[in-house]
Amino acid sequence: MSEDDLAMDLSPREQQFKKSPKWLPLLVLAAITGAVIVLIWFLVTNSQSFLPADEAIEQRSELGDRRFQLLGSPISNVDADQTFLIDGKEYTFFSISFDEVLVDVVSRGTPPDLFDEGIPVVLEGKWIQGPLPIPEYIFERGANDGWWFSTNRILVKHDNDYREDRIDDAEERGQLPESSD
Repeated sequence: MSEDDLAMDLSPREQQFKKSPKWLPLLVLAAITGAVIVLIWFLVTNSQSFLPADEAIEQRSELGDRRFQLLGSPISNVDADQTFLIDGKEYTFFSISFDEVLVDVVSRGTPPDLFDEGIPVVLEGKWIQGPLPIPEYIFERGANDGWWFSTNRILVKHDNDYREDRIDDAEERGQLPESSD
């Protein structure tokens, strides 16, 4: 072996950096932009705030068949005459009121235990125009205007963050005036 074979080359080398493709930052920016757009779309289309019954009726055409939450108070207690078994599924028929405006409701299932006349409820569902699941059914003291609210979720109890003044206001506005019978 010669001395040249054993000698190490100690001269400085040029550093070689791996260059990332020029399109990579654009791909990352596009992915972040897409994620933000999807998040905003999801929040806008899935956010649900409740509408009082009177406002919901005014906005029927804008709401279409979109699901939303409806605020009102039942105008009577639900009894056995209002619950029916249709095609093996239980449905309950009742009406709610808000600012003396009535809405007829068909609920899939039985209302929760706290459901009672005059106690505000939030119903999650959508408007339907047309025949009821029982076409000949007439809502006692109801609107009976050909429109009804189809719901499968009834919320009665509110969490601790719910403001007491809103509950009191909804309870007061959800009552029908005393009839002069």
